[in-house]
Amino acid sequence: MRLTLPVSTFILAFGATPVWAASVDANINDTSIQAELESGVSSMPNLSINGGILYSEDHDDFDSLVGTLGVQGIETDNATYRAGLGARLYAYDADDFDGSALAFGGFLYRTIPNFQRMSVGAYGWYAPQVTSFGDTEKLYEYGARVAIRAIQNTDVYLGYRYLGVEQEDGGFDDDLDSGLNIGFRMNF
Repeated sequence: MRLTLPVSTFILAFGATPVWAASVDANINDTSIQAELESGVSSMPNLSINGGILYSEDHDDFDSLVGTLGVQGIETDNATYRAGLGARLYAYDADDFDGSALAFGGFLYRTIPNFQRMSVGAYGWYAPQVTSFGDTEKLYEYGARVAIRAIQNTDVYLGYRYLGVEQEDGGFDDDLDSGLNIGFRMNF
């Protein structure tokens, strides 16, 4: 399987590198639930590794399960903004179809001037045909959030997510999950 080499390379490159938990992010709505863990790499302070899982019942005729594993270069001043660029490996299973893809993209979150406890941000990931495996033609995810710092290290947010997949045979060209969600991000 073509996916084995990227995963093996990732594990060999970072498997022996000490990491620490930086944040936990979780969100929910009527049809989906998602959780992500992000860690920094002690020997490379501007590098972040994250992984997550999303379960969605967004469609009446099938459920989907999506796992992600990513690495991003991070820039932040820990007070007004946080930005990152990198890659994210997606693997999904949606009843009669499944696949994987290596997506590229990033995120930007910024506090609102004069409202330091409130922030806005957006993210986007895209996997073209050349980095999509199996029957997957392309995969894309984008979203946005408005957050309020509820307590010292925890933000509560209202977000929107769209995770779309197109398959080579034309069998599926739709979202695996989309819609508003509420969640929290806890920073350590």
